[in-house]
Amino acid sequence: MYFNPMFFQQHMRKNNKKSYILDFERGDVNGDKVVDNVYLIGDKPFGDSSPFRDNIRIKIVDGKTGHQYIIPLKEDAGYNPTIFLGDFTNDGVDNIFVAIDSGGSGGYAFYYIYSFLRNKPKLIFDFEKFNKDNQYEVNYMDYYEVEVIEESDKERYIINIEYKGDKYLSEIYNEDGTLKESISGWVNPLGGLYPIDFNRDGVYELYAQQRIAGRYNADGLGYVQTSLKWNGSSFSPFFQTVGIFGSEKEDETKIVCGSDFSDVKYIYSENIKDEKLEEAIIDLYKLEPSDNTRYYYNRIDFDSDGVPEVFVYLVGSATCGTGGCSAAIFKELNGDYEVISQFTLVNTPVIVSDTKTNGYNDLIMYVSGGGIKPFCAVMKHDGTNYPQNPSTQPKLEEGTKVTGTGIINDEINPNTGIPIGF
Repeated sequence: MYFNPMFFQQHMRKNNKKSYILDFERGDVNGDKVVDNVYLIGDKPFGDSSPFRDNIRIKIVDGKTGHQYIIPLKEDAGYNPTIFLGDFTNDGVDNIFVAIDSGGSGGYAFYYIYSFLRNKPKLIFDFEKFNKDNQYEVNYMDYYEVEVIEESDKERYIINIEYKGDKYLSEIYNEDGTLKESISGWVNPLGGLYPIDFNRDGVYELYAQQRIAGRYNADGLGYVQTSLKWNGSSFSPFFQTVGIFGSEKEDETKIVCGSDFSDVKYIYSENIKDEKLEEAIIDLYKLEPSDNTRYYYNRIDFDSDGVPEVFVYLVGSATCGTGGCSAAIFKELNGDYEVISQFTLVNTPVIVSDTKTNGYNDLIMYVSGGGIKPFCAVMKHDGTNYPQNPSTQPKLEEGTKVTGTGIINDEINPNTGIPIGF
């Protein structure tokens, strides 16, 4: 979308009220290597006592010539209007990011990103196009699960909603876990868009959030979280997850799978990059840079020999599916890492139980997805290896008092974990 001078003149004739500076940033937005002044200006139709603003538009003052330019916005009314300047297109020139809260009950907002290279406005991100391109189907399923299906490429996610509590579940499920009736939800329009430099290279990507609603809008089930980057002509997704709402860890994990986890100590993964470990991961899973894989790890002595092993959890397009992600246990030998166990369909946190089999700690993994009734699997070492697939292992007996350590107790999203370098 390019700037239309005729539209601007008509726009200004209709809107000749006193305008206010709503936000201000400085940066080179036209590519002439001189810092420009960029304003977000608008009107206060109900005075200072109201947070509502309208007739919001971008004003640019060229730092070299002093010339002024106005970029009107299609959706130009709302709350908390802000601007951010950053290079999204990897050309060394700042782009103009505009965010305006709608104030609606759905929590959605209006977002635009403009290029102003050579003083020519071009719309490179439009929230309306994003919403049109990102439509979803939301269906409740038996055994306390909800599927979220992306309509264009049929990518499918499964949310376990046991965390919603017995009162909520009893309204829509029979005692055997089957649905009382068919229920559909929906995914709201874009409610959050955040500029993030994922690669720390000075070029910004986008992190988008859309709220998943259940039976009604206030019945939130989680978020669709999409990471996007500029591909030369538009912003395209490079990673997507679905995150659920949570509570304090103590409450969330006290009773799981009908057993008591209140004495489990939970720890977060380490945050120090380990290049040798990354080399072992890349070799084991034959990863490519385009897989955009991140890893989380903890050092745990599984066999009580005084030397900790490394449990690694992998998140990315090549290592995750609807039932969970891949994981592995490595042993460090002479500065290199050797894999000793591999796992599929892993969900975090993983419980390293105080109970042992064949000298190794038992592992407890939460199993969900794929249409099966969720349960906690007990993974016992056979003297040579741990079993690979938790969904085929025995269930944790209800009423068990579990003690041990919960590892990889992190919030799994594009802002956490360590990106694998190549």
